[in-house]
Amino acid sequence: MRLRLNCLAYLEKLIPVRDLDSKILLKVVFVIYIFSSLVGVFSHVLWRDEMQGWLVAVESSNIFELWANNAPSGHPIVYPFLTFISSLIYEKPISMQFMQWSLAAICVFIFLLRAPFSKLHKLLFAFGYFPFWEYCLISRHYVVIQLLSFLGILLVSKKKYNILGMSGIIALLLNTHALAWSIAIGFSVLIIIDLAIQKSNYGKLRSFRSNFNYIVSIIFVSISGWISLNSLFQTSRNIDGTSVNLTFKTILVALGKYLGGSILIIPNSSRWLDLLVASCISLAFIIFTTLYIRKSLKALVFYLTSTLSLLGFNSAIYSGAGSRHFGVYFIIFISSIWLYRSDMAATGGNFSIQVHPASATFENKLKLYFSYFLAFVLSIHFVAGIHRVSLDLVYPYSASKEVAKFIRNSKYSDWPLFGTRDVEVTSVSGYLGSSIYYPELKRTGTFTEWINRDSSLRREDSLIHILGYMKNNKNVDSLLVILSNSSDLGDDFHSEDLRLSEGLTISFIKQFLRSYNKPERYYLYEVRRI
Repeated sequence: MRLRLNCLAYLEKLIPVRDLDSKILLKVVFVIYIFSSLVGVFSHVLWRDEMQGWLVAVESSNIFELWANNAPSGHPIVYPFLTFISSLIYEKPISMQFMQWSLAAICVFIFLLRAPFSKLHKLLFAFGYFPFWEYCLISRHYVVIQLLSFLGILLVSKKKYNILGMSGIIALLLNTHALAWSIAIGFSVLIIIDLAIQKSNYGKLRSFRSNFNYIVSIIFVSISGWISLNSLFQTSRNIDGTSVNLTFKTILVALGKYLGGSILIIPNSSRWLDLLVASCISLAFIIFTTLYIRKSLKALVFYLTSTLSLLGFNSAIYSGAGSRHFGVYFIIFISSIWLYRSDMAATGGNFSIQVHPASATFENKLKLYFSYFLAFVLSIHFVAGIHRVSLDLVYPYSASKEVAKFIRNSKYSDWPLFGTRDVEVTSVSGYLGSSIYYPELKRTGTFTEWINRDSSLRREDSLIHILGYMKNNKNVDSLLVILSNSSDLGDDFHSEDLRLSEGLTISFIKQFLRSYNKPERYYLYEVRRI
């Protein structure tokens, strides 16, 4: 024990837990983050989710059209509105990417400047998987969740915080993403309990002004919640398709997703043993974190309420489909530690590690081991973040940009376009700046509708839909067909073949297979009338 503590004492001298004065080092870290992530922005190729959001915004001439166009997505309006504003500044997808990058940079700046973490922890976080890759280079809603969470922590960590400011943050969280409701609920319950304690201490709320602010806040948050629900369920199909399905297995699956957000190991297996093991690790993670932050009521309430709310949502309604979704657990985790340490500092408590043998109490050991545990978690995120950004620099995330470049510089630039599957071909539409006929929608357009589309079309029936288009459009003599990797012309059609069918020739042009995202590898064909 003595040897271990002495080693830790030396480590603590190198990387003090609460050394917030190393301004130069943190500035260097931030500058490196800014420039390296900016290189990533210029290198990253947008994929379907990103381009869908961009096309919805750029095709909307006003906020009312934006609301209508965004409706089938089932997402609230905050991020589409930000994208809409960026499209007014510059009508190219890069403007949305700059907006995303700016928000991510602000998050990292706030964390480096104000978060009570060690230099090592800050460094690992800044270049971690979510701040450096998923919530920086991937232009989606989740960066707003991260930013609002950090701003909320800054406010509630104060002894006297602005209730109107917090209501604004909660309102924005409610209208950012369905997953952000968990954090909004966490902040709301925290404030309610804090108000109850105030009333218990003072017998009544302090002043008329305070009472007025509370009433305004309640009304504002209630209206925001109603707007959010309307945006989440803007179509009857949304409502019909949403059902509660809570079982023991769905709970285990949700706990596995917690593990995915925490240490980036996402168990996709449905085997009971795998689910049980992942769930046990996640529960141990939650219990350990709870023990660490237990002395701060604010942090404890926020962590447990937000985490359990999200687990409940993942268990009963939507389990999530990617690391970007599960990263919300990580945001809650980091924010809770931040709030705990800020609360301890504000109340005269101590969260720093005492590594002297004489003071090796249970509490000191807990702080020590949790610091190790946090460094371990952040190290995983750091390695994953560096790896993923590096990979994106050399290997396109989607082949859509390359396809658009080829079409633009070829004889097919003014040909009518046919594309399937729509959800993947929208990426090509965005880079090409042209409308495409989507058989899933039975119309020509740029963006698709994720709900109001015919998702029953079989990938093997692509040829049938092409022939149907040519039959219904007698004035079209030549057609450029864009097939994603999720589509097919049938097993009997080979890339070298020429097929004669119903007075049409269909011939293969080129394939585009350099894409990390397998569904967004493409095949081009030309269709001509004989």
